[in-house]
Amino acid sequence: MKDIKVVIENLSAQGIVLNDQQTLFLEEFIEFDFAYRPSTFLFKNNSVGNLYLWGPVGRGKTMLLQAIKESFFHSAGQFHFIEFMQFTHKKLSEFSGNSDPLIRVVKDISNDYKIIFIDEFQIEDIADAMIIGTLIQALSKKGIRLFISSNSHPDNLYKDGLQRSKFLKTIDLINEHFLVHRLLGNTDYRLAEIAKFDSSVEDKNSNECVKDFLQHTFGKDIVNTTQFLVNDRKFNCLGCSEKVLWLSFDDFFSSPCASKDFIEIVKTFEWIFINNFHTCNDDHIDKLRRFISFIDIAYQEKQKLKLFYDPNLKNNLYSGDHLHHLWVRTESRLNQISTRKYLQNLEKN
Repeated sequence: MKDIKVVIENLSAQGIVLNDQQTLFLEEFIEFDFAYRPSTFLFKNNSVGNLYLWGPVGRGKTMLLQAIKESFFHSAGQFHFIEFMQFTHKKLSEFSGNSDPLIRVVKDISNDYKIIFIDEFQIEDIADAMIIGTLIQALSKKGIRLFISSNSHPDNLYKDGLQRSKFLKTIDLINEHFLVHRLLGNTDYRLAEIAKFDSSVEDKNSNECVKDFLQHTFGKDIVNTTQFLVNDRKFNCLGCSEKVLWLSFDDFFSSPCASKDFIEIVKTFEWIFINNFHTCNDDHIDKLRRFISFIDIAYQEKQKLKLFYDPNLKNNLYSGDHLHHLWVRTESRLNQISTRKYLQNLEKN
C-alpha cells in the first residue's frame, strides 16, 4: 500500500498544509489504489481503477492530483483537458487515412501510458463529447487508468448540450467504473494563493515570472494563445484560457478598445492579470482613458483582477495633469485592488 505520508511530506516541502477534506480524499485514494489490480489473461479484476475528482474551483483538485503523480506515478501522462483534446485531434489528423482513426489513437496512447491524468475535464460540444466518450470506453477496456479532475459531477457534464443523449452512456460509465469523489471545502485556495502573491516585488513582474506563476496556478494552457476574441474583434494578449486572461498594459490599452469591449471581457473571464506597466504622461492620454474606463468597469463588477507592477510605479503610473481629475479616483481603486483584502472579500460575495 502506498504511504500517504509521502504525499503530505512532498506538499509540506512546498509550504502546503492540507485541510481535513483534502486529507480525507488522499486516505480514500490510497485505499482505492491498493484495492486495484490490473486484469490479466488468467485474472479479471472488477475493482475500480479510475478516478474522477470533482468540486468547486480552487479547492485543491489540481494540486492533489499533481502531488499524487509526483509521489507515485512519475511516468504517467499528464494533460489539461484542452491540451488532451488538441493532442487527440492532432493524432486523428495523422491517422485520417485509417478506417477507424480513433482506434489507432487509443493504441498509440496505450503504448505510451498506463496511467493518464486529465485536469479541468469539461465537455463543450457534441464532437468532443463523442470523441472523449469513445476514448474513455476504449482506454478503460485496455486497462489504462484515468485520473480526472473536474468542476462538475459526472451527471452534469455537457448539461443542456446538443444531442446530449448520445453522451449519457459515457456518464453512466464514469459513475459505474470510476471512483467519484467530491472535494468539499469553503476556502478557495487558488484565490488565497493569488491574494498572497506579492506582485509589487520588482523581479516578479517580468513576463517569464508571471507566466510561471499563472502556469503553476491555472495550468499550462494559459499561455497557449496570444489572441482572444471579443465583440467579433481580435485583441492581443500574453495568455488566455476559458476563464483567465493575461494582458500587457502597454500593448492592450494602446489598441483601439472601448467600454463595450471591457464590459464583455469582464463578463467572459473570471480572472484578469495585467503586467508590463510603465509611467504615463499626457502623451499617453488615449491609453490612460482606456485604462481608467477598464478599471471603473472591473471595480464596479467586482472583477477578480491582479496587477503586476514595480513598487516604484504603484503611485506613479500617471505623471501628467490633463486627466488628474479622473486619475485620483482610479488611483484610489488601484490601491484597493492591490490589497489582499480586496480579493478575499470577493470570495465572500
